[in-house]
Amino acid sequence: MNEKDLWRQVLEELKISVSKPIFQTLLSKTALFSLEKEVATIACPNPYIQSLVETRYYSLLKNILDKKTGKNNSLLFIVKQLEKAGQQKSEGPLFSWQENGGRKRFDRQSGLNRKYSFETFVVGNSNNFAHAAAQAIIKNPGTAYNPFFVWGGVGVGKTHLLQAIGWALKEKNKEINLLYIPSETFTNELVAALQQKKIFPFKKKYRSLDVLLVDDIHFIAGKEYSQEEFFHTFNKLYVSGRQIVLSSDRRPEEIPKIEERLTSRFMGGLTVDIQPPDYEMRVAILKAKCREAGADLEEKAIDFLAENISSNVRELEGTLAQVLAQAQAEGRKPDLEFVNKFFGIKGKARQKTVAPRNVIAAVSRHFKIKTGDLLGPCRKKEFVVPRQIAMYLLRKELELPLVRVGELVGGRDHTTIIHGVEKINKRFSLDSNLRHEIMLIKETLYS
Repeated sequence: MNEKDLWRQVLEELKISVSKPIFQTLLSKTALFSLEKEVATIACPNPYIQSLVETRYYSLLKNILDKKTGKNNSLLFIVKQLEKAGQQKSEGPLFSWQENGGRKRFDRQSGLNRKYSFETFVVGNSNNFAHAAAQAIIKNPGTAYNPFFVWGGVGVGKTHLLQAIGWALKEKNKEINLLYIPSETFTNELVAALQQKKIFPFKKKYRSLDVLLVDDIHFIAGKEYSQEEFFHTFNKLYVSGRQIVLSSDRRPEEIPKIEERLTSRFMGGLTVDIQPPDYEMRVAILKAKCREAGADLEEKAIDFLAENISSNVRELEGTLAQVLAQAQAEGRKPDLEFVNKFFGIKGKARQKTVAPRNVIAAVSRHFKIKTGDLLGPCRKKEFVVPRQIAMYLLRKELELPLVRVGELVGGRDHTTIIHGVEKINKRFSLDSNLRHEIMLIKETLYS
């Protein structure tokens, strides 16, 4: 089956899995550019659609493609533009390469994507130490901070930093033998090498590298043979002065089911964490992404997004991409009014002073529960979520101190309040139903 026929079948199945507007607006505009060595390169016509499809439909596309091919594929999303009408050729790919200053967006040999460079890496309080350490590594690879271990939650920029280090080292030395991989790729290639009896080429590939950048190293936890092979690869590179950069969602000593000797080696260099971005950094990221996309997003709209999406960079960028794609589809200017509409807000002026007890009463009325149950100790879901929404509104809308919020919601301590507010914060941009509930409560408060 050729690539066009394969993608046609994938699209037919997607039609059944998503709504008609989503399919027509986003997925129908994609194409399978290539499928080589279980890497499917999926072309999208613009950065908005690329970001939206990659963020929200990666798993769905992968599942369908894996089922059609009978293989475990990795997906790579790139921006490629359709030929103008009347100029499209009858043969070859439907899209032409989109270049960035004459440089291809993706380098197959190193695994680096031009999207993730220091040119687009926003530095703030949450990542300035990690960025400074990266600059030291670029100046003296293999000697300054080796290994370099970066950890942090989902979507805080670990992948971006690893890839940016890779690009900077390649620009400094074009002959450098460098490879960026997710740890899953290391495991998959190891399994394939064993099955095909090509373990020596596998070892030669990894142990002859000048720089090895491994993302999500925690995924080798519990995989004994992968850990064994990675241990020997690590030792070979480290002893010969080659640079190793690793990322994880937690500290080395907190990764479960991983050999102690690996943990010890991971901790032998510099370990740095990256925290979720603060408000100022979120604003800077949004402005940078707007410049990159050539989008004119109103300052007030940027402030709104920065205030309401605080969990991680990936959610922030994904929501921005959705807003811009929707505005483009509707032919609208992405101003504050449009963003309010996107989030389900009617856009009323909020000059009315709201008392804390009114917030608690409004939440109780909306969810049709007694105030005593909302503030009480019961841990049932029908009470916990409204209780966390009340915490969120008291903290975000009224800007009350944590201690005061705790007093108002049944005498809870500040750590409980922080947890509740963060829980709602993370769900706000992803869960449209929850977002709608919060907006309805806000409307009653300010009406």
